[in-house]
Amino acid sequence: MRLSVLFLTALAVLVGPMADLKLIALRAGTFGRAFALHFSTATTVVAVATSVLIGGALL
Repeated sequence: MRLSVLFLTALAVLVGPMADLKLIALRAGTFGRAFALHFSTATTVVAVATSVLIGGALL
């Protein structure tokens, strides 16, 4: 059970950044560069904070 959780986490780490780059480019084209910059920064902060909290709870 533990191994499958680690595998899914590793998969998310590999696939996630590529999806984020695509979405940042999409938002920049749709809403403008300033919005995309603010949104991507906020998304990164929330993602890191959530990862730290969940990682701390699991370990």
